[in-house]
Amino acid sequence: MNKTTLPFDLVVLDLDGTILDLYHARTITPRVRQAIAAVQAAGIPVTIGTGRTLDYICDQLGYLQLTHPVITMQGAVIGDPVTNKILAETDISLELAQQVADWVDASTYVTSFYFHDERGRVRIYQNRPAETPSDQAFHDHVFGGSRLMQPSFRELLAEPTAKPPLKFLLDNDLNRTANVLPELQARFGADLYITRTHPRLVEGTAQGIDKGQGLLHLCDLLGLTPERVLVIGDNDNDIPMLRLAGYSVAMGNATAGAKAVAKWIAPTVEEDGAAVALERLVLGKK
Repeated sequence: MNKTTLPFDLVVLDLDGTILDLYHARTITPRVRQAIAAVQAAGIPVTIGTGRTLDYICDQLGYLQLTHPVITMQGAVIGDPVTNKILAETDISLELAQQVADWVDASTYVTSFYFHDERGRVRIYQNRPAETPSDQAFHDHVFGGSRLMQPSFRELLAEPTAKPPLKFLLDNDLNRTANVLPELQARFGADLYITRTHPRLVEGTAQGIDKGQGLLHLCDLLGLTPERVLVIGDNDNDIPMLRLAGYSVAMGNATAGAKAVAKWIAPTVEEDGAAVALERLVLGKK
C-alpha cells in the first residue's frame, strides 16, 4: 500500500466491548490481532483509547506490539506503551476528590480510586470487597490488578502526603441497583466529567478530560489531524472521540448514543467486529 494512498494516518481502538470481552478476562481474538498486525504492516499506526491504565496496556497487551502513545484512564493519562513513560496526565483536584470520597464513603457501591505512585506506576484503592465470587472476578477484570483495600477514602485523601487521584470508578450494576449516574452528574457534573463507561461501570475524571480531549492531545503530540484518524468504540465514553475522528465506527453491541454519532456500524465484539472494520475500511477487503 503506497504511503500517499493510505486511508488513515492513525487508528484508535477502544478496549472493553470493542476488542476485549466486557465481562470476562479473555485475550483478544486471533482475527482481531491479525487485523491489527496487518494494519500496522501496511504502515498505519494502531493505538488504544481506553479507560484502563497505562500499566495494563504495558503489562497485558505487549503482544499487540503498539509503538505509538496510548490514551488511557479516559484521557487523563497519555503514555508510551513500550517504556511505560507518562507523557501527559491530569488529575482530579484534591478538594474535589475529597468531596467524592465523602459521597463514596456514605454509599454502598464498590468503588476504586486510581493514583500514580512516585515511579509512575498505577496504585488502585478499593473501598470494600466484592459480595460474590463472580463479582470478584468481574472486578479483577475491569478494575485492574492488585488493589489495596481502603474502607475510608476520606481518610486516605486527608493524609498529609495524599496525592489527588486521576479517576474514580464504581460498580453500578443496573440489574441490582438504580442508575447512579444522574445523581453523580447532578452533584459533581459541574466540576467533573462523569460518564457511564460500561453497562456496569460509572467513572469520573477532571472536568474536560475525556477520550475526545485525549485524542486531540495525542494528535498534537504526533503532528496529526483528527480528520485523518479512524476510531472504533462501543460505549458512551467513546462518543467524544467518535465525534472528533475523521471516520468513526461503532460496534454492533454499542450503545444507542455511540451508534448515533458513528459513520458505520460494525458487527459485535463477539463477531470480531473490530477486525471486520479494519479489514474493510483500512485493508480494502470485501
